[in-house]
Amino acid sequence: MMRFLNYKYDILFFLILLFLPMSVFGAVSSDECLGCHDGFKGFVHGGTTCVDCHNDAVSLPHGEKLKKPSCNACHVKASKHYTVSIHKASKVECKSCHTTHAIDKDKKSCTDCHKKVDHRSLPSKEKHLEKLTCHVCHSPAKTSVIKVNLLVKNKGLISRESIDLDRNNKIDMGEWDNIQALLQKKSKGAYSINKTYITDSDVHGIMKKPLLCKACHIDRQLFDKAKLHVNGIAKFEIPIDPSIFIPEIPSIESYGKTVHGRKGVRCSDCHESQKSMDDCVCIKCHKDIHKIYKHTIHAQKGATQCTDCHNPHRIQAYKELTAKERLAVCSRCHKDYLEAHRWLPNTTLHFNHLECSTCHSPESAKSMVFYLNARNGNQEEILSYKNLENIFGKNVRTTPLIDKNRDDVIDSRELTDFFTEIRKRHGGNVFIGSSILVTRVYHDYSVKRQKERVCGTCHSETAPFYESMFFILPENGHHAYIPVKGTILSAIPASVFIDVSLLGEQKATWTDVRRFFFLKQGDFARYAGELGFKWIDLIGIGLSCIILFFVFIHILARLLVKR
Repeated sequence: MMRFLNYKYDILFFLILLFLPMSVFGAVSSDECLGCHDGFKGFVHGGTTCVDCHNDAVSLPHGEKLKKPSCNACHVKASKHYTVSIHKASKVECKSCHTTHAIDKDKKSCTDCHKKVDHRSLPSKEKHLEKLTCHVCHSPAKTSVIKVNLLVKNKGLISRESIDLDRNNKIDMGEWDNIQALLQKKSKGAYSINKTYITDSDVHGIMKKPLLCKACHIDRQLFDKAKLHVNGIAKFEIPIDPSIFIPEIPSIESYGKTVHGRKGVRCSDCHESQKSMDDCVCIKCHKDIHKIYKHTIHAQKGATQCTDCHNPHRIQAYKELTAKERLAVCSRCHKDYLEAHRWLPNTTLHFNHLECSTCHSPESAKSMVFYLNARNGNQEEILSYKNLENIFGKNVRTTPLIDKNRDDVIDSRELTDFFTEIRKRHGGNVFIGSSILVTRVYHDYSVKRQKERVCGTCHSETAPFYESMFFILPENGHHAYIPVKGTILSAIPASVFIDVSLLGEQKATWTDVRRFFFLKQGDFARYAGELGFKWIDLIGIGLSCIILFFVFIHILARLLVKR
């Protein structure tokens, strides 16, 4: 045994020598090869040598006919993609695109073979071909991202805090509009925005058919992520909504679920020719609305057409859009809306819960709406029909969970019980959100109201939306607006309405105080319900009176003791 251990290193060395290829000991150098094959003296193929490919040339002179080198011996990944590609099926070999002995010489691109492809069916052809390489659409990608580089010469203009207004670490459409408006106003001509569309795809895996438009514009298979790189007061990177740079297009499959689709409007009813649509198409069905709209500033100045504000292919009706989604309609043109409303206290907060037509269309009917919201870290989202179906396993409206007495009105008890049940099943991150939305649109947005600035229009107990409250319950294909009793604000605990601002609650008046002292028997319950959160003021007044009373007694006692 000891003898074997003494020789173990000799045995190990022998085994290594045995398994090493003979070329290690007597490898033929490339210089020796080029002594005869001088036509390949410009040979450049990465860091490889002649015998790396011609590995059967182990000595000189070598055999008269060497084996044909195999590319996939080294290029395993590329070969794997090539095997399932249309090029393989068409018998296009590696040498068709690559010069083997001088890899960078006469390098071919797609257009060297595909010269007559005009992409006639591609919408916005010039834009697509300028921004995208061929393999983006013609080769499957593992990952993809849009990089937006913003260079600002005015270094003090853009900071992370100045653009991420809701502090959720992501730039949405409204915030991007605000950035552009800010740049136009304070740094015009001194900034640049460059967009790059990057995919991790292999050019060797060219598919038989390219990706359909919906891969990017509907399904978001590609470019579902985007990053904004800012060079301003500091260099930083922040995620940005990719749909800002890749707009959504209509889907034939989903059109049946849209407002027009559900009402039986066919494609040919609007798209009568290849010409762009104008308002005349919409007027055929919406005559009453156009009678109002045609006299407004927007129509008279030719600033907008119907389709500039309304997407006729959208699944949701305008009534089903959130305050932020409605705001995005106006901000497509009015990108400086935040800057124009800096006089408004808590500007961003207002625009999180209000839409533009709340103030700029006085004749539209406004309502306070409530909805179920879920918070996940810094992100918030409104619970959808699918969320509720996953929780309850059925259509909530058809169960007694929300409207227990089936009177088509929700009172405080019903909402409290429903909220308690959904929080138990979904988790403690659910709360009731609110907004002030237009529930009946009057198509005149000509009132600027910039000079009025009357906060009392909303911040008073006579605000119109206190007479019109709805709970929005998502259902399959649409939203149900269920009326809510007005007493709900004073009856529901504040812990439920985490996201509610009690706009109409005023300070307690002397009338409220006098009524307290002259209450008749049996009137207290009604008085308490009408008082709402003014109880806080009354308690404060009571405590103040008690403190003042004891201070007065203390002073009086000191004076009497001195005597």
